[in-house]
Amino acid sequence: MSADLSAATLERLMAEALDLAANGRFRVEPNPEVGAIVLDAAGLVVGRGFHAKWGGPHAEASALAEAGERARGGTVIVTLEPCAHTAKKTPPCAAALAAAGVVRVVAGAADPSPATAGLAAKELREAGIAYRCGVIEDSCRAAITRFERHLVADRPWIVAKWAMSLDGRIADASGASRWISGEASRSIVHELRDSADAVIVGRGTIDADDPLLTSRVAGGRNPLRVVIDSALSVPLTSRVVATARDIRTLVITSAGADATRRAALEREGVEVTEVASAGPGRIDAAEAMRELARRGVGRALLESGGRLTGSFAREGLIDQAAVFVAPLLLGAGISPSQGGGWPIEEAPRLEGVRVSAVGDDCVIEGYWPRGGR
Repeated sequence: MSADLSAATLERLMAEALDLAANGRFRVEPNPEVGAIVLDAAGLVVGRGFHAKWGGPHAEASALAEAGERARGGTVIVTLEPCAHTAKKTPPCAAALAAAGVVRVVAGAADPSPATAGLAAKELREAGIAYRCGVIEDSCRAAITRFERHLVADRPWIVAKWAMSLDGRIADASGASRWISGEASRSIVHELRDSADAVIVGRGTIDADDPLLTSRVAGGRNPLRVVIDSALSVPLTSRVVATARDIRTLVITSAGADATRRAALEREGVEVTEVASAGPGRIDAAEAMRELARRGVGRALLESGGRLTGSFAREGLIDQAAVFVAPLLLGAGISPSQGGGWPIEEAPRLEGVRVSAVGDDCVIEGYWPRGGR
């Protein structure tokens, strides 16, 4: 049997696991931030882990991998009830804990997801593993509030990303936006793509930048590339179309789109789907996102220009932002934009903000305010 742990020790270790969980912030959503610590039979810490990115190993798996055989006969401290169902990306943690030979699991809070709530306790006890839940529970529940809210959503978690100059421009006078941010920032963008199921752009971004929208992360994967194009006019010569046979590409257009254009895109390997129109030249963005959810997209990166990003913002479809600010000026001086937007007192203000230096740039990351959803 593993070493007995006092209440004070359990609370200290759970607090440390919560600190570990925070390392996954802005990369794991809509999954919860989770941290885990493995103790050996003598009560010594032999493994630490956290959920690092959407689609990646869960905290328990990472901690068990570090502990190896030293986990046998030991205890696992984890901030959230282990999952006990087979997700589309990761195997169940309850089974991994049993296979590792641990004899006790202590969780901070129960999982609010109906897919797994309460199942871990049953499976672990059936495997002969002692299970306890509810250590610094309020703090552990506070760490998963956004995960809990998103459980009832009918669309993916949307991360809006853009790069801009010090004077707030996202493109130069010609409309080009490559490359406002530096190489280090672009590396982070590729990591964001790697941690997303889909990357979304508008028709204008195809014209301005002709992006490939792939992930250059070593050992990573390319997300589904999604083009919002109400007129179904994306050029057949664009790079997303030219590579559609190798990298899955979806164009979302308005109902009743031109059948000839649709057939031409489909011959190139592009998937085309229609959704309702929200007015001339506009698709119903909310319905487009529900369509992505139906296709199994849980997390999407919005890399569009100002028009489409603004539309998503106004419709409350953004959950998180990653804004790269480069130390250059693109305008003729610093002047306020004219017209549109929100009054200052009504403007959405990001929550849980983190500002980091990235090469010569800085990146501002935060959650969209709940009122904006």
